[in-house]
Amino acid sequence: MKNSAQISIDATTALGEIHDHLYGANLEHFGQSIYGGHWAEMLQDRKFAGQDHMYIGLQEGLRHEYSGFGVVRPWLPVNPDKKIVRFVHDNTIFYTGRQCQRITIEANDSYPHGIRQENLFLESGRSYRIRIVLKGPIDKVNIDLDGQSWLITDVPDDWTSFEKVLQANNTNANGILSITFSGIGSLWIGCASMMPDDNILGHRQDVIDVIKDWSPTFLRWPGGNFVSAYHWLDGVGPIDKRPTRLDPAFNLLESNDVGTDEFVQLCRLLNSDPVLTVNMGDGTPEEAAAWVSYCNGDEHTEYGKLRIENGFIDPYNVKTWFVGNELFGNWQVGHVDPETYARNYLEFARAMRAADPDIELIAVGVPIDLYGRWNEMVAKICGAELEELSLHYYSIRTEMMKNKPEGGNLYNAKVACSIEVESMLDQTINVLNSAGAPHVPIVFDEWNTYVDAKAPDFIGSYDLADGIYVGGIMNGLLRRSERIKRSCIYNLINAMAPYRVAPTYNWSFQTDGGPQSTYWLANGESTDGPPSAWKMPQALVLELYTKFRGDKSIQCNVEGPTFVTEATGTLPAYDDVPIIDAAATMDSDTEKIYISIINRHESESVNIQLNGSILFGDIYLVEGDSPLATNTACSQDNVVIKKQSFDIEIQPLEMPPHSFAMLVL
Repeated sequence: MKNSAQISIDATTALGEIHDHLYGANLEHFGQSIYGGHWAEMLQDRKFAGQDHMYIGLQEGLRHEYSGFGVVRPWLPVNPDKKIVRFVHDNTIFYTGRQCQRITIEANDSYPHGIRQENLFLESGRSYRIRIVLKGPIDKVNIDLDGQSWLITDVPDDWTSFEKVLQANNTNANGILSITFSGIGSLWIGCASMMPDDNILGHRQDVIDVIKDWSPTFLRWPGGNFVSAYHWLDGVGPIDKRPTRLDPAFNLLESNDVGTDEFVQLCRLLNSDPVLTVNMGDGTPEEAAAWVSYCNGDEHTEYGKLRIENGFIDPYNVKTWFVGNELFGNWQVGHVDPETYARNYLEFARAMRAADPDIELIAVGVPIDLYGRWNEMVAKICGAELEELSLHYYSIRTEMMKNKPEGGNLYNAKVACSIEVESMLDQTINVLNSAGAPHVPIVFDEWNTYVDAKAPDFIGSYDLADGIYVGGIMNGLLRRSERIKRSCIYNLINAMAPYRVAPTYNWSFQTDGGPQSTYWLANGESTDGPPSAWKMPQALVLELYTKFRGDKSIQCNVEGPTFVTEATGTLPAYDDVPIIDAAATMDSDTEKIYISIINRHESESVNIQLNGSILFGDIYLVEGDSPLATNTACSQDNVVIKKQSFDIEIQPLEMPPHSFAMLVL
């Protein structure tokens, strides 16, 4: 007999109001999330801040010298001959940062010499905007993009910016941009840039179009671990003059091309609220307050005036701010004990509120009450000045497991472990209540599964089981809407994210290694077509929650069968896991009801009986042929949303196995 479950809705019993910020996402600077993600820049280390290609050790160096030594990675030399041309990291004359690329031709052999960057993904007929900052004097410099040439004449002896649009003749996954000249003389290259000409304010058009189907209600930026050494002033002002820094969190070069202004522009393109996290690692209260002023101040404030000078007249009105990130952990720059964090929080909070008294502040918290009774101590010391508390929780950390779950075991673990998260949330709420902070809402601002996500890119191939996990998490949050004020999945693009983007280049640059294959090539994906952006199953589920949501959570009871899971690796066994899980919201104005339902069963459908007042409506179903089905660059529709109408008087409402549904009543 087919499994069945009964769902009963009581619209008269409200569980709590739902904050708009329950449907957000993180955006952090790592793993091709920003660079190689939504940002349209195609060149790596475009400001020449990196290291040489060559370190071969003393013994090898005694035998020979690489003829292109002095070329900044990942750039490559053109016609290197150490008797003719020298490449130098010039740290005496430079345009930005601490060095630039110098090319000196010492003998005229009539051949062009210079540098090039390879593996650029070019599409036939597409236009690319190239910008380059040069210093000479040099009579002629040639810029070549896969055979399309641009001749720059009369490069002066001071830094000058040149810009031109070139069109690709052919689709090529390994396109080349070269910068060359001939004749005796020295050419300094301060920076270079190349973007598809259809970018929107520097952001990729295809990425914007895909994510707009969801439009997360807010984006949290710039981190994450990254923020604890991030200084926001590095990321404002003329983009080519912003310094490149080494990010200690992920050991990657940070160009600062995407800063506050670019982030706010992205939020506006996606119709998302900007939410910022301040640096409490090696930052100061004064720095945080200045950032608030930059975002929200007018022309009468020092930093509001700076924003206006940078071309952004209207204040950004960023009203929600995280005060630090995971300062309890020794992996974090500037980690502290809970007492120290609480005292620092008060200092930061007072400085930031002095810049704008209307902002909302979110303090660092921990799951349950770990790390020296962190939540209890922060709540007691901060008292009434504690407004909201942040929690991070990642499920299924397979990198910690000797025996990793596979197949059905992995599927069951993923779809079941959201009940563990619900238990964690309840325990954390109880800790706050006991610590005298029953008024403090929880912000669940980092959560996801963490299956085989490895450094440096942390790109996991999320599947339908992960989408069902998202449904379990969101249902649990809706049931606790009285205390859970905000939530955002980690991350938005590529790195542990519901959206995947094929990069416009085919490899990533690491400061401690040379060129390496990206996830895109390593998995054997075709590079015959142009880069694209696509949705993982998680994105489809999040779309439905955000599109069809009420302003209050209402009572929703489920009666149905349960199942058990086996303990695998570090994962516990789960008993009495509901096969059907559901939550309901209602729009107070229209009285429309939305029911989000997951069927956790791996292989069997379930007949859903709704209480007598609900007879018909529309159903949006997220399903795939396999419980571990996923979408790829080449097969983007393995998991899709299907819309259909239902009328219970005509036929029962049937939930397919391993699926998620949103009912619109």
